[in-house]
Amino acid sequence: MQVPVHPMIVHFPLALTFILPILILVFAYLIKTNKMAPQGWLIIIGLQLVVVATGYISLETGENEEDLVAKVLDKKLINEHEEAAEIFVGSAVIGLVLSIGVFFIRNEIQFPIKLAIAVIGLLSCYLAFQAGSLGGELVYKHGAASAYEVTPGGVLPTPKHENLESPLSEDVNESLKTDENDYGNSDEEIEFSDDFKQED
Repeated sequence: MQVPVHPMIVHFPLALTFILPILILVFAYLIKTNKMAPQGWLIIIGLQLVVVATGYISLETGENEEDLVAKVLDKKLINEHEEAAEIFVGSAVIGLVLSIGVFFIRNEIQFPIKLAIAVIGLLSCYLAFQAGSLGGELVYKHGAASAYEVTPGGVLPTPKHENLESPLSEDVNESLKTDENDYGNSDEEIEFSDDFKQED
């Protein structure tokens, strides 16, 4: 079976998206209470960057595999998943831009903005869930995975026959049948065995 790249990449942005809102709140509180240096916020920026980068790669790999999947699925279903994914990645980009911007403003007004970034992170979680659900339906409900199935040797399955007769032509089958001129005729065998007994 041919293995698609898209489902191998897409789990990274989805998983990080659900972790980020909690980390944003924790880091924001620790920096506000001076229990963490402001430079610690760079970790949040780095994670946001990973979400955006892997989200973009997921979009690209999905685009590359769209034509193949479209052979077994209605393209409308694929477009719904694609649009949901694009909106999700867009929300992640907004979160990244705000996370970078808040790092360069005064500490006194950072905390409320970081709370807003956490809210955007929660919105991204919802959008990620929507995109992931539509992707899961493509595979498990509509059979998108069948686009990648290949039989052994890369050939189509052998069709099943209704009967067990030889697929050879009738002329060939007729030539395989015994006739009176064949050696080992059953009548000759019986006569031979009778003669053998009389000699005894």
